[in-house]
Amino acid sequence: MKCFKKKVHLLLWLFLLPAISYAQIAITGTVTDEQGETVIGANVVEKGTRSSTVTDVNGNFSLTVANNTVLQVSYLGYATREINVSSAVNGHLAITLTEDAKALEEVVMVGYGTQKKVNVVGSIATINSAELTKAPVASTANALVGKLPGLIAKQESGLPGADAATLSIRGFGSPLIIVDGIETSFNNIDANEIESVSILKDASAAVYGARAGKGVILVTTKRGVEGKPMITFNTTYTLQGITDMLRQASSGQQAEMKREAHLQSGMPEASAPFTQEQVDLYYAGTHPDYPNTDWMDVITRKFSPQQQHNLSLRGGNDRLKYYGFFGYLNQGSMIKKNGGEYSRYNLRSNIDARILDNLTMEVDLSTIIEARRFPWRNSEGEESSIWQDYWTTEPYYPATLPDPAKVPYANGAGTGGFHITSNSELSGYRNTDNQNLKGSLALNYDFKFIDGLKARAFFNYDQSYSFFKHFQYLIQTWTYNYAADLYTAKGGNVPPTLTHNDNRSRSLTGQLSLNYDKTFGGGHHVSGLLLYEVIDNYGDWISAKRIEYTTTAIDYLFAGSVVDQAADGSASEMGRASYIGRFGYDFQSKYLVEATFRYDASAKYSKETRWGFFPSLSLGWRISEEQFLRNLLPSLSNLKLRLSASQTGDDSVASFKYLSGYNFGNKYVFGGTTEIGLVATDMANPWLSWEKMDIYNAGLDFGLWKQKLYGEFDVFYRERKGIPGNRLATLPSTVGADLPVENLNNLNDRGFELLLGYADQAGAFRWDLSANLSWSRSKWGYYEEPEYADDDERRMNRRSGQWTDRIFGYVSDGLFTSQEEIDQLPYTYDGITALKPGDVRYVDTNNDGVVNWRDQVEIGKGFTPHWMGGLNINLAYKDFDLSALFQGAFDFYILPRVHPASDVYYNERWTPANNDRDALIPRLGGASSNNWGSDRSFKRADYVRLKTLTLGYTLPDKWLKPVHLRNVRLYVAGVNLFTISGLKKYHIDPEAPAGGGGYYFPQMYTVTFGLNVSL
Repeated sequence: MKCFKKKVHLLLWLFLLPAISYAQIAITGTVTDEQGETVIGANVVEKGTRSSTVTDVNGNFSLTVANNTVLQVSYLGYATREINVSSAVNGHLAITLTEDAKALEEVVMVGYGTQKKVNVVGSIATINSAELTKAPVASTANALVGKLPGLIAKQESGLPGADAATLSIRGFGSPLIIVDGIETSFNNIDANEIESVSILKDASAAVYGARAGKGVILVTTKRGVEGKPMITFNTTYTLQGITDMLRQASSGQQAEMKREAHLQSGMPEASAPFTQEQVDLYYAGTHPDYPNTDWMDVITRKFSPQQQHNLSLRGGNDRLKYYGFFGYLNQGSMIKKNGGEYSRYNLRSNIDARILDNLTMEVDLSTIIEARRFPWRNSEGEESSIWQDYWTTEPYYPATLPDPAKVPYANGAGTGGFHITSNSELSGYRNTDNQNLKGSLALNYDFKFIDGLKARAFFNYDQSYSFFKHFQYLIQTWTYNYAADLYTAKGGNVPPTLTHNDNRSRSLTGQLSLNYDKTFGGGHHVSGLLLYEVIDNYGDWISAKRIEYTTTAIDYLFAGSVVDQAADGSASEMGRASYIGRFGYDFQSKYLVEATFRYDASAKYSKETRWGFFPSLSLGWRISEEQFLRNLLPSLSNLKLRLSASQTGDDSVASFKYLSGYNFGNKYVFGGTTEIGLVATDMANPWLSWEKMDIYNAGLDFGLWKQKLYGEFDVFYRERKGIPGNRLATLPSTVGADLPVENLNNLNDRGFELLLGYADQAGAFRWDLSANLSWSRSKWGYYEEPEYADDDERRMNRRSGQWTDRIFGYVSDGLFTSQEEIDQLPYTYDGITALKPGDVRYVDTNNDGVVNWRDQVEIGKGFTPHWMGGLNINLAYKDFDLSALFQGAFDFYILPRVHPASDVYYNERWTPANNDRDALIPRLGGASSNNWGSDRSFKRADYVRLKTLTLGYTLPDKWLKPVHLRNVRLYVAGVNLFTISGLKKYHIDPEAPAGGGGYYFPQMYTVTFGLNVSL
């Protein structure tokens, strides 16, 4: 019996042993900071589990955990600590959190180098890779919209491969873009291979001298890091849909409007384009010869696909670091059948190797391969575009015929119709293949005998190729009469034409520099840079064309007629040389000074004016580091005052305007032989030189409670001098020559920017909310123009001393609603005698008894937003994350241009039946004065848009470790999901090009499903 009991006890011990080893214990603790203050809301997690708690108002917590486990204690602004519970004294832990040193060591990209963020004295906005890639976009510029103060963006197109937003820093114009030290575009770079983007807005840009007057965007791609190799795979599938777009009215509505316009213009019934019976038949839709075709539904799809995949490898050790990247993008068109697509391949290899203890080498290689496949008819613009064809493709024609082999005719201004010119198999194609290849080599040498002194040699070769093949033709189309069972051929008016263009360009960049960075006793930090840079650009192109192809099956030049063949080509070259210097000093990161200079030469100018000197000076004071302020405001974690002044430049003029000579011009026939003649160039100006820009900036950075509340505020003023122009406006035409370009004009810009944010956490819930707002506007200081003798001409046309973007027009007062109202009008319209109800009533603003051009007043402020704003919301709870960006633009205008064939035109027009004084569209067939430019034509385009929305879930580590994965994240994201705009009633997107209306490829909203995997 005793033996049996011993066996039972032994079995029980064996059974309970695992449970005892994992026994739960109760732990209490207190969390404080370095000053002994309690930390409220610190997150305490049992490592490897979901068991967690937060500290209370006294910094205390209690948690039941496994024996010998590790606790992770974290809080925003502090370094995360890991503590084994075995170190508890009587079950209690006293935990001290220290400030996150990484925040103090964080660096930002500046011209030709980096700086610690705390020491930056320029106005610089930055964004990192994680923010760029939250919502996948095809063009990187679109990822910046609304996120950075001072950046004005407008996306005017949704065309695949050409949907990038235009960017302007502070309204200065297109900025200089530098990618890894080289001037180039960044829209065809995959956002996933970018490490960070810096926007240089003031004196911080002056180090780029003659090219920096419009601001600088610095893009840095990812590089290798020390650690185990990390393989990352991202894949997304996106559905693209139209944000808003005008659509055609039905066949009955269009017939009714054409008949209505004819009759209301006073024309007789007999010559009306449609009888009432025909209008009724179109509405009824029961007669096969009176169809109602919705061409938008026939030709386009509700959602077009986009897919993006990329794979990267990153890692290294103290001797060799590497980063490799491969990306693929395919963006489909909204056109159903052969409407085109854009494809892109991105490859990159960045390698850092330590050759000697004080010598390192960087070898970077990258290539971007793009393929555009579209119909031959242009997808953008008003003239010769598929959108022009859309509006002239009439719904009175059917989309199909009884004989499926015959393609129906639908007008399309003679092209056959939108269904023809939007289909590359029916009307030819416009194909473009681009490849850009970059290779760079850099050597960095640390001088052993002078601590802090480094030398760098950098060389980059940039080669681009572009091959354009344009084959245009129109196939045979047909009409069909059901009653007579008769087909009638409608021939195209475009002979088959094939065009080849072959373009090449290359750029060489070389840099030699010395960099010094040293901190001396007492906290004196000195840095300096001396750099020599040379840039050489060359490009050439050749084109060939043949027409009259006997068959469209052979799309090569040899198959075309030699009768009207043509060939052309030319070349261009450009060069720059620069001497650059930068000096920086700070004392204990408290008092900050930075000065730069750049001595630039451009081959565009003569030897006498080729060189320009561009200096800058920036001062900073970290007031929060002063002991008296720390004692007075202990909650203040950052307060920095920044002041800067700089001179930059711009050389955006044609090359060699300082030379006179001849160009090849018109062709002449001599004795039956055609010869090319020479034409004299414009008069030369050897004194033409740089456009110079003086920029002044004052800024304030602030933060409270360990940067929980943070913000920035900047005001700026820019004086732009020596803008190229000519004196044609001030000299009589009898001069008899084209005067040379001179540095004549000047303008000035002013504005401000504000960023305000709040970041904190409560247990497992974390948030970071920030808003930015900016305003800017430009005014002409002097503009070369004639002296206006007439007061009204001077008021409307004079530019000197006026805002640069004024719009003038008539002031309207609704529509006339009765003949009595017209008869009692106390003034007349100049040249208009037949006003009727439904016509526009204009205001005699100067009370002279007649409405004419003198009554025009300022009715708008241009087509570029003056106010830009963004609200960024970033939330996270445990493994879930949610981010949203609301972006808005205000105080700008658009010309809606509602097409007469649209449903909006039909629904919003004035008719005798509704007699609506406030109708959008005046009387059809009305007075010509209805088309005068007025406040009815130009509308405010203010909008607020949910630019991006992303919801993600990261799988817990305990699920990933068994399968050897580091990270797996699933997410769904949207772009341009909804918009609040006063233009909704026009069915026009507020970012549409001015006057574009329905004549452009519309903006798209997207919904993306994505997966990120790292191992």
